[in-house]
Amino acid sequence: MRAWTVDADDIRVADDFDESLLHRTPEIDGFLRSDRDDKFIVIGTKGFGKTLLLKAKRVLYQREGRAVCLPAGALLDKPIGDKIFSRELLAFFVVSPLPWSKIWLTAISLATLKHIGALGELKVGAGLTSLIADDQLHGVIDHFVRLLDFTPRELQRCGTDTDGHLVPRLRAVTSPVAMFIDGVDEYFNKHVEGFPSHPSVTGELSPNVWHFAQLGLVEVAYQLRRINHHVKVFAAVRKEAYARLAKTTVMSQQYRGSAVDIAYSPQSLREIFVNNIRLLKSDVMANPERLRTDPLEAFLGRTKVIDAYTREEEDVFDYICRHTLLRPRDLMTIGDRLAALRPEERRNELRLKEVVHQAAAEIAHEYLAEIAPHVGELELERLLPLLPGHVLTRAEVERVFLEHSVATGGEEKHVFSALYRVGLLGCVHHDRVRGEWAQRFLRPGEATLETNGMLPSATHYLVHPVLSDVIGRINPAYLQRFDRVNIVGYGRPWREIDSAVSAVSTHSFCVLKADVYGFGGLMHARADGPVRQALEDAVRRWSRGAAVAQTAAGDSILIAHDDPVVLAQTARHIMDEVYQVTGQPLLRVALHYGEVQMQPSVGDSSPMVVGGDAILCATRVEPHVSPGQIWATEEFRQELAQKPSLWRTTHVMTPEGNERFNVKKEGRSEPDLWVRLYRIEF
Repeated sequence: MRAWTVDADDIRVADDFDESLLHRTPEIDGFLRSDRDDKFIVIGTKGFGKTLLLKAKRVLYQREGRAVCLPAGALLDKPIGDKIFSRELLAFFVVSPLPWSKIWLTAISLATLKHIGALGELKVGAGLTSLIADDQLHGVIDHFVRLLDFTPRELQRCGTDTDGHLVPRLRAVTSPVAMFIDGVDEYFNKHVEGFPSHPSVTGELSPNVWHFAQLGLVEVAYQLRRINHHVKVFAAVRKEAYARLAKTTVMSQQYRGSAVDIAYSPQSLREIFVNNIRLLKSDVMANPERLRTDPLEAFLGRTKVIDAYTREEEDVFDYICRHTLLRPRDLMTIGDRLAALRPEERRNELRLKEVVHQAAAEIAHEYLAEIAPHVGELELERLLPLLPGHVLTRAEVERVFLEHSVATGGEEKHVFSALYRVGLLGCVHHDRVRGEWAQRFLRPGEATLETNGMLPSATHYLVHPVLSDVIGRINPAYLQRFDRVNIVGYGRPWREIDSAVSAVSTHSFCVLKADVYGFGGLMHARADGPVRQALEDAVRRWSRGAAVAQTAAGDSILIAHDDPVVLAQTARHIMDEVYQVTGQPLLRVALHYGEVQMQPSVGDSSPMVVGGDAILCATRVEPHVSPGQIWATEEFRQELAQKPSLWRTTHVMTPEGNERFNVKKEGRSEPDLWVRLYRIEF
């Protein structure tokens, strides 16, 4: 089984199955245990791995020889094509799951009894007799599909014959038989794609068909346990259909006890991603030497990324994860796109982010198409151009709601409520467990897909990151409004924008800005891993007492300290330690003194630098520094002179012989920045 397998249909036979890719949560582990059969319905939305889990159960059953497994020629029994009905049949099927339960029971009974040769000398109606006599029909789905072509009268007769003749024989079965059924939702997709129901070119459609066909299978799978514990049905059902059980039967609680609801924590998703990385060859790794100790860093070439607007450092997998809908399939999509990059491309933070955004847009388009049958009447495509940004106040939501209603005919449509229920709109809520304000997004399938309902009361609403590029293409202004305080994502903390801005404080600090000279060449030579590690270790070791100490992009350092002597010593120690790495890499270090703007720490995080003249000046000076040297501005030199030390400074002239450098960034429309620079030596 190859890495980043998106579709479990690629696993056709037992030998294709790689158990290492199956992440076992406690609930999944309980489902797969050979000594437990109390869980037999797998529920989840698309992309959560229902088919993979069902195939895993089949493979394990088969290996242990615990039962005869049907179908015989494939791992799962799946219908193909699309099924629609005449008006007469549609009227028969849309009332309740009961007709479907009867059909499923007939199909399961026929497949089981035919396989064990227990259908002899039956006196039943013509319809059932024809199915028994047809040697081309073997599995449950073979019989199920044929039954759907019967008239309502024929189906009623088949139901009577099943109860009177097939079920008694089914009770008498003594050899274990296990059936594995999947894809029922896809077989009836036409019935939800055309919501609300309307005639197609060849027949009638109704969303109830899609729901009831699956619920009927759930009911029969449960009832079979009462008929004969030797006969078992394992099936995958869409969570959107399963959610309607409470409206169709008083047995909903019992049925839920028989289902495994696939859900993965962020840590589980991380492990799934890492397991796929381990299937890759070492020559595609960005840092192959880190493969054993940190597969994520080995594959991605980094452990952190910097948010472009808040400048907050973020775990690289957390960054990837918040650009998904927390479905394994989404991670496979992003992983596959990243694996297609050359290792040196993947090491580049901007290129990595670009690919993640492209994959997120793919995920969003696919999900919008997936939910369209359930929320299509709301005309979401008319809403997206109206959104002013990804963080919305309550007043903005109400205004856009009215604009959308007017644009779509004047009738109020609960479009924001629907977006919230499908997980594409989040809100700010107070997390009672953590005791702080946090962001909340529902996961796909966590709520029923309804087109009416109330939006939770909140001060701010948040558009899911997967929609950013989708909206940005049709509404460029959307991308031009950003939040410099909060990163939007599942469960992330929320800081009030107004209070956060007012909390920004200005301090006077000595600032160190440095980078590794020629780091791009090290990346091309795949020799950057040890340098990154040495840099991080050195900063961690020598920056104690600093107000801020950050490493970014693997080769960049930012340290703010109130003592110029200590900061100069820190620079020297870090340079010396990094120089010991193979290849003897050299740092360029710039020191300056001035104003630094900072935001206070939140929780366990460190204070965050958000700007300031000192940061800008040090950043502009650093590219001019000769490799292996430490240069300082006049402002830093004056601070250093006020402290007793053995450091000496030597004035540095420009290549043209001028006393001052213009360090403004070329190609930018920014004012000149003239500074006098000094080389610092011990």
